[in-house]
Amino acid sequence: MDVPELVDSGRDDLWIVLPHLGAGGAQKVALIAALHFAAQGLKVKLVTLIPGHPVAHALPDGIPLLELGAPTHRSWWARGGRFTLAQLDKLIRLLFQLQLRWFGGWFQGRVDPGAGGLAMQLFRVGTEATAGFRFRQLRRQLRRQRPHRILALLTRTNITCCCAAWDLPIHLVVSERNDPSLQLLPEVWQRLRPLAYRRADVVTANTAGVLSALDGMGAWQRLALLPNPMPGVPASGVGSGASNAIGFITVARLVPQKGLDVLLAALPRLSGAAAAWPVTSVGDGPEREMLQQQAQDLGVSGRLRWLGFRSDPERFLADAAVFVLPSRFEGMPNALLEAMAAGLAVIVTDASPGPLEVVEPRVSGLVVPSDDPVALAAAMQELASDPERCRRMGAAARQRIAALDWPQLEPLWRSILALS
Repeated sequence: MDVPELVDSGRDDLWIVLPHLGAGGAQKVALIAALHFAAQGLKVKLVTLIPGHPVAHALPDGIPLLELGAPTHRSWWARGGRFTLAQLDKLIRLLFQLQLRWFGGWFQGRVDPGAGGLAMQLFRVGTEATAGFRFRQLRRQLRRQRPHRILALLTRTNITCCCAAWDLPIHLVVSERNDPSLQLLPEVWQRLRPLAYRRADVVTANTAGVLSALDGMGAWQRLALLPNPMPGVPASGVGSGASNAIGFITVARLVPQKGLDVLLAALPRLSGAAAAWPVTSVGDGPEREMLQQQAQDLGVSGRLRWLGFRSDPERFLADAAVFVLPSRFEGMPNALLEAMAAGLAVIVTDASPGPLEVVEPRVSGLVVPSDDPVALAAAMQELASDPERCRRMGAAARQRIAALDWPQLEPLWRSILALS
C-alpha cells in the first residue's frame, strides 16, 4: 500500500501489534523498536490482542497502549449473543478448515487483496471466524484510527493483522519469529498463513534460515530480513561479569521447544570443575514443576537455581560464564543475543539455522546436536575446564553482536517500515 509522507496528520505513524506484553523475545523487540522510533518524534502505539494476559515488561513512558479486550457487556442478552456468535464462529472455522484442506489450490489462485468473487467472500467469512473477536475489534480500531503503518509480530497476530487490514490503505509489515518448517500451528492457521500473508507489504524474518523457509511457502509482495536490534552493544571487550565468573545459565521459557529437559539430563554426566559449577534457570512456563521433578529424580536439584521470569536477565548473565540454550527449534532468540552481548561463551544446538548465523563454532561458542544430552554434557565440560577460553569466546561473541546495534540496523528498519 502507498504510504503518505511523515506529516502531522493526527494519525499514528506506527502501530506495533503483538499478542500480549508477557515474557518473550518478540515483546522485547516491540518495546525496543517503540522506544527508539518514539524518541525520534514518531507517533507510535503498542497494540495487544489477548485481554487479561499478565504483563511482564514495563511500558516505556510516553508510548500509549491499546489493549483490545474481550467484550464487557454483562447483560443476559449480550452474554447470550456472544455465546451464540462464538459457537457460530466454531462451526464456520471448521467448515473453512475443510474448505482449505480440500480446495486449497482453488483458493490459492483466487485469493488476493485486489480480487473479488466467491473465493474472496468465503475467505473473508472464514478468516473472521478463525480470528474471532480479536479480528473484529482490531478491524474496528483500524478503520476508526487509521494508522499509517503496522508492524505485526508472531504468526497468529500476523495473520489477524493481514485479514483485518485486507482492504485498508495501511503499510503492513509482518514478522515471523520462529522456524515455520518446525513450528506447527493448528491446521486452519497453518493453511491460512500463505493466503493471508499476500496482504502484507513486507513479510520479514529475523534470520536468513526462517526467511528461506518462508520463501518456499508462498508468493509474497516482498520478503526481507529484519534482524533483532540490540541497543547499546559495545564493539569489544570481555565478559561483563567478574573475570573469575563461573556457572552455567539458561534464559528461556519452560516449554518443550527450549529443551531444558535435555540440559537436566546432561548434568549428571558432568565431572570435575563442571560438576561444581552452579546452573541458573531464568524463565518460567508450564513445564516448571515437571522439570523440577526431573531435577530431583536425577539428583541434581542442589546445583540448580530456578529464578522464574525476570525482566532484567542481564543482571544474572553478568555472574555466569557460559550460556546454554538446548532448543529443539528457534528463530533468533533474544536471550542468546543478550548473552553474547554480555560477553558469555554460548552453547547452542544445530536444530535451527537462526542461532548458527551468529554463533561461530569454536570461536564464539560451541554447537551440539539437538536432543543429545551426552554431546551437551561434553560441551559444558569442555568450557568449564578452560575459563580463559570461555573469556576469549565471550569477547568474540560480544564483537559479533555489535553488528546488530541500532546504528547498523536503523536504515534497514526504516526502509522496511516505509519510514525513510
